[in-house]
Amino acid sequence: MLNPQNRWPFGLDQGYLPQFLAISGAIFVALLFLDAPVTRYVAQLPEAVRAPFYIITRAGRSDWNLVPALLVMLGAFLAARYGFRANAQARQKAQTIASVSAFVFAGVAGPGLLANLVKRLVGRARPVQFDEAGIFSFDPVVNDWTSQSFPSGDTTTIFAFALVVMFFWPRTAWLVLFGAVLVGLSRVMVGVHFPSDVFGGFLTGVIGAYGVRNYCLGRGWLFIRDGDGRIVPRLNWPKN
Repeated sequence: MLNPQNRWPFGLDQGYLPQFLAISGAIFVALLFLDAPVTRYVAQLPEAVRAPFYIITRAGRSDWNLVPALLVMLGAFLAARYGFRANAQARQKAQTIASVSAFVFAGVAGPGLLANLVKRLVGRARPVQFDEAGIFSFDPVVNDWTSQSFPSGDTTTIFAFALVVMFFWPRTAWLVLFGAVLVGLSRVMVGVHFPSDVFGGFLTGVIGAYGVRNYCLGRGWLFIRDGDGRIVPRLNWPKN
């Protein structure tokens, strides 16, 4: 389903687009029916049960991965350009580090920007307005935080980051996806998103990350197809 060596997830590169749309639509509709009861249930949970999720949910913020990726990219680029002119191996390593950091930044920031654009256009009210507005209140285009619920931006960010990690280290799939699921769940548990928002964030993050990776593949940057047709990273790392 989420094989990082395929061109697209969910069998989209194998002609399963109609099935994907049908299944995704069915899941989304089912979650819409769950939005209200889940929101009511979460609101009445003891604070001790919800407390750990206030910590977990911080992992969905983009600054903890985007800022370091940007700083490492700039530092490695400057080192390759000016610091290692006389050392070809060190310069090559710095260039590779800069390229990977740039991909991490783009792979997370791209889907995140898309999610923020969509949530502003949609303008769905968050659970904090549930008692007054319900689950189908919309204030599209011109809105504030309270009307920017769909899709979940933090869920988008954490799933995009999980896929970026998987592209380079496929064996980490279950670990990083488990962490991403916890963050997505936390967005519901802390009362800032409905389940359907989280599902929307999951799709945006996953498909967005594949899109960024495929863009790089098409330009022969960082990724290639191996002899079996799998998409794998191509790191220009010198051998000692």
